Amino acid sequence: MQLVVEIDDSNLANKIIEILNVFKNDGLKIRKQDSQNIDDKVEYSDEYLEKNWREMVMTSGDNSNYYKSDEYYIDRADDYQKREKI
Repeated sequence: MQLVVEIDDSNLANKIIEILNVFKNDGLKIRKQDSQNIDDKVEYSDEYLEKNWREMVMTSGDNSNYYKSDEYYIDRADDYQKREKI
């Protein structure tokens, strides 16, 4: 189980870490994580997506294996069916 706690005050954070260190022998692992990395989920407006969708698609990861897979053909068929082209 993971538990994420955001603490703005560094003094308070240090005190809590001292308390939690007591449980390290029981297997507790403590990791420091910047709060900006916790939820990197970015939400884009419909207007932004409409204007920038090509750049977003072109700069996303390498999907070359996806385009050769059966999943791609199924997804493509579903898309065509939704657009009523089949």
